[in-house]
Amino acid sequence: MEGFGLPTAFGSKKVNTTQATKKGGAAAKTPTWAVADDNGDSDDMPRRRPALSTTSSKTSSPHTNTNANANANANADSDSNSIEQKLQRASVSMRSMPLHPMLLGTSSELKMVTDTQNRDSKNTDIGDDAESDFEGPVPPQKYSDLGENIDEANKDSEDEDDDEDDDEDDDDDDNTEPDADIIPVTNQIKLSDHRRTVSALSLDPSGARLVTGGRDCSIKLWDFHGMNESFRPFRAIDEPCGGNPIRDLQFSTSGDQFLIASGANQAKLYDREGTAICEFMKGDMYLRDMKNTKGHISALTCCKWHPNNRNLFLTASLDSSIRIWDVENKRQNKTVIPVKSKEKGGRTAITAATYSLDGKIIAGMGQDGEFRLWGTDTSMLRPTHNIEGAHMSNSVTSSIAFSFDNLSLITRSNDDTLKLWDIRAFKKPVTTVTGLPCFYEETNAIFSPSNRYVVTGVSVKKDSGGGIGVGQLAVFKKADLSFVKNVDVGPGSVVKVAWNGKINQILASTSEGSVHVFYDNNASIGGAIFGAGRKVKGKNVDDMSFMEDESARVIINPHALPMYRDDNILTRRGGKRKTAKIRADPVATRKPDRPLTGPGRGGKVGTSLTNHIMKGLMKDTMRDEDPREAILKYADEATTNPFWIAPAYKNTQPKPIMAEKVYEDEDEEDRANKKKRPN
Repeated sequence: MEGFGLPTAFGSKKVNTTQATKKGGAAAKTPTWAVADDNGDSDDMPRRRPALSTTSSKTSSPHTNTNANANANANADSDSNSIEQKLQRASVSMRSMPLHPMLLGTSSELKMVTDTQNRDSKNTDIGDDAESDFEGPVPPQKYSDLGENIDEANKDSEDEDDDEDDDEDDDDDDNTEPDADIIPVTNQIKLSDHRRTVSALSLDPSGARLVTGGRDCSIKLWDFHGMNESFRPFRAIDEPCGGNPIRDLQFSTSGDQFLIASGANQAKLYDREGTAICEFMKGDMYLRDMKNTKGHISALTCCKWHPNNRNLFLTASLDSSIRIWDVENKRQNKTVIPVKSKEKGGRTAITAATYSLDGKIIAGMGQDGEFRLWGTDTSMLRPTHNIEGAHMSNSVTSSIAFSFDNLSLITRSNDDTLKLWDIRAFKKPVTTVTGLPCFYEETNAIFSPSNRYVVTGVSVKKDSGGGIGVGQLAVFKKADLSFVKNVDVGPGSVVKVAWNGKINQILASTSEGSVHVFYDNNASIGGAIFGAGRKVKGKNVDDMSFMEDESARVIINPHALPMYRDDNILTRRGGKRKTAKIRADPVATRKPDRPLTGPGRGGKVGTSLTNHIMKGLMKDTMRDEDPREAILKYADEATTNPFWIAPAYKNTQPKPIMAEKVYEDEDEEDRANKKKRPN
């Protein structure tokens, strides 16, 4: 009776029609029942197809109960009389029962059942051979026997359900999922490779790779699966955006690429291996209207991927605009959201922007303290909702985050506040937490994967002795921002926070250039646990991987070493030609010039043997003469026979007139007397 699925009108619970067979048997298929409503039969009466016997057809029914067949064959010899009576009653009841075609399935199946009824009507007297070869389902018993069979079927069903539950529990133990309600802070590891503040970090959706960026203008790529206890990045990108600090990093929803938003006005796209893909367009800084430029004209502040479209992302900038980009078109942005402010100049720096989890809302926060929301299905020229004075004016709201139900938002600002907003009553914050120091423009706040907690970082000041305080993670309840706990991270302020629900681990970056990864051995899976449990391999002299700085790894060309170099030019291959070529080059040979013989050439005076002899005979005695005596020997001749100066003044000034003063003005004489040293 296990395969009949009788209604509850028979005094017992309805039996599950999908019963598993005993150990070693195959699962029985659920029969398709025919229901007749034409003759006014009660809906509580059992209705089934007639059994198919091997004597009437070689084709077995697809709904045959294998357990019933096995029992019938095993007990055919001992209970032949009982089976014959039951089959006779079953054939009589089946002939009187009309079939409903909607419950029988296909027309071919209906034809098969109809043929079976006709064969059963012709073969009502079944012999011993037919009884021994019976392979159809066991026919229904009389009313008094149904209760016992149903109770036994229910008991077997409950036992099998318990076994299935136990199997499911075992499977759950094998494939455990992280408990997102537990705050995983019992263990932590430290990733230290940056030299300054780690201002940006992002985990891929699977939680296997991490990308970090800092104010040292570099980016580090970390692979948890290939990491050991040394906790070193597998790739470093030095200054991908020049000398601009990294402001934000975002892995795509597929995890195959990540975005870089830096202090420059151009966003960059890299793949997960650290290879540059493209750089997006920058705008014209001489245009006043931001709608007419093809890109940003000022430094970027953040970037966010569209949650549903892997090709779209947005960027916010200090130029008072939010721009939506398509990764397929790097030459121009797709949509521009110009933000108009009531401040002087009509502009305000957009310090934070993000998508809602369904991609229908864009939230942005300006330095003027106004909170704005845009619907992505509108023109986005004006915000659909806005709140003036959401945060203190001239403060930097460093983070906006949507909850997983898209009904709540959390904002973090350097006015030392954390505010919770309800999008259904977007007029004032639901609650505000004050006294949370925030010294960095990249500090963020996030929702936990379970949507129960809010986590943010707290900045610390240096003490009077110059020491650095311990940064903390502040955890609050999402409903009312009631305090839950503080978690000590390490020296320095906590800047960026991330919580991946797949691996259930929390990441926190600090101002000391490190990233702390928190996890729980009982509630976390993968991630940092892989590296924490993997020992460092021993160092080998021949292995260059032990060197910490990749830039210090010098690649030596052995043929450039002196021991491999042959300095003898003549012994080299093709020595004569090379020697002649080198000799022709005075710079390469550094050989002094030979004496020029014959007539002069090349700007040089030629020499001869006669010239050399005459230089020895005709000596120059000018240096041995007194220059004063050489001039005075012409004084008498100049007086008696003037030729150069005296004839010029013979008619105009026959008598020489001497100047009384040498200096042109009086002040010049005074200055000259001052310069003279006293005797």
